[in-house]
Amino acid sequence: MTRKTKKTIISIVLILLSYGFIIYKIANFEELKEITFSSQHYSSIDLVILLIVILLMFLNWCIETIKWKTLIDKIQYFSFISALQAVFSGITIGIFTPNRIGEIGGRVLFMEKGKRTFGVLATGIGSFAQFITTVATGIVGFVLILVLFPEIINLNPIFNFLSAFVLFLILLILILTYFNIKKIKPILLKISFFKTRTDQIEYLSETKFMSLHKVLVLSFMRYFVFASQFFLLLIFFNIHLTLIQAYISISLIYLFATLVPTTTLIELGIRGSLAIFFIGIFSDNVPGIILSTTLLWFVNLAIPSVIGSLFFVKNKL
Repeated sequence: MTRKTKKTIISIVLILLSYGFIIYKIANFEELKEITFSSQHYSSIDLVILLIVILLMFLNWCIETIKWKTLIDKIQYFSFISALQAVFSGITIGIFTPNRIGEIGGRVLFMEKGKRTFGVLATGIGSFAQFITTVATGIVGFVLILVLFPEIINLNPIFNFLSAFVLFLILLILILTYFNIKKIKPILLKISFFKTRTDQIEYLSETKFMSLHKVLVLSFMRYFVFASQFFLLLIFFNIHLTLIQAYISISLIYLFATLVPTTTLIELGIRGSLAIFFIGIFSDNVPGIILSTTLLWFVNLAIPSVIGSLFFVKNKL
């Protein structure tokens, strides 16, 4: 069997796994089996909302593409379109891998051999920036619920203060680590995988402050794009929250979804459960909450995964 044939077989298997996973999730999401859209009466405004949500999906992944280009252009230059294809292809692979870790591998397949380890490390910086964003916005949401809705979390005020303090301390450590990667280089070099890759680690530790700052800003922009999608879908399914209530609920959902170790096979179920818990604090429209969460997953991951598979085939990866 030739190398080209092996690559073709692997590509087909990856695409089939991606499609199979999407079909599996739609067919086996138990909470949806007794929910129908028949009770919904959709207006032209509702259709506009749905269209905006879909358009925001493209904006979301375009921002992620700019992030990725910012980090890898000095390793290997990509046009925006080529980088966008790599990002979408990464979604195709990542959708069925634990914590969507396959997204990184899918992207670096577009890079030249010899530069892919650099690409993995650079992509990791982007993921770390997004993690910091999720933690930061989640902590703000946690503090807001303590201050504005103390009756919901009926705990000792001292415990609440200490909890908020510890969370802010963790955030500070994350930010300091992010902007001082050079200082954790000795730790990375103790890991066997990186011992023979000192050049890549050296490159990683020399990432400019302005690049890191830009990536972090883009991460916040991306966060508020998909948070806005979530808010619009809540409106679409007749869940009426104030902006503060929506911010608190959505930020805590993403915070705990990020912190809870999971595989993609159960990610949608966990997010659905978290959404019922946190949005349920302010609304008892459980069917609408489940539908919002499911449709958001479909728009932001399932559709891009299908698009990415086309790029995957086009580039013969």
